[in-house]
Amino acid sequence: MPLKSMALVVGENIARRRRSLGLTQVQLAERLNIGQDALSRMEKGAISPKIARLRDFAAALRCSPAEFFRETGPDAEEPAAALADLIGPLPPHAREAVLRIVRECVDLAGPVCKR
Repeated sequence: MPLKSMALVVGENIARRRRSLGLTQVQLAERLNIGQDALSRMEKGAISPKIARLRDFAAALRCSPAEFFRETGPDAEEPAAALADLIGPLPPHAREAVLRIVRECVDLAGPVCKR
């Protein structure tokens, strides 16, 4: 399977995050002071947001800019988004603690899942 273009990965992640927050394209475009048509083209991967604007997107979508570059499959996308939504409001030290616990659980479940 061919790799997706980076513009498409970023666009899909922006769209996924926008929808998970219950925002329309119009609402997000207004928050970012861009046109809805430009946002639509970004979400489709036809154009990419400028690197300098990724922080604005991240702030509007309450996530880190790094999340826009994660390429995930459909099986991992929803649980990952749910986890991100749960730990997002926590202070950084608490997020790290939760991630450590999740890593330990994944390490423990690994051998069980391979059976």
